[in-house]
Amino acid sequence: MNETEEFRITLSGLRFYSNIGVMEQERLIGNEFIVDVEVDNDASHFEDENLDTTISYADIYEEIKAVMGEEWLLLETVVRTISARIASRWDSVIRVQTTVTKLAAPIAGISGECGLTYQIKKSRKNS
Repeated sequence: MNETEEFRITLSGLRFYSNIGVMEQERLIGNEFIVDVEVDNDASHFEDENLDTTISYADIYEEIKAVMGEEWLLLETVVRTISARIASRWDSVIRVQTTVTKLAAPIAGISGECGLTYQIKKSRKNS
């Protein structure tokens, strides 16, 4: 039997005030967003109490914060950029799923939230 070990690191409900949107007003004034990220990480080389053998959620947060601090037109670009930065920074990452939700979309009559989810899956290397 072939076994695999994985950790799923989650950062949920992260709130950012960012300048993201197609309308010029959205990029000028900004809007509130919630970001949720799941990172599946190969745990086969993890050593108890050794941070160097895993991924710090603080480091993942810094990647998210950097992207959310920029001005963007499309949420599609934002979720792909966050996912790609995380996936490329750590070799042990297997999958990244990022959801960005805009709390106040400028759509007449809407009273809910709008968002996007994007996922990257890396192919597994033989260990």
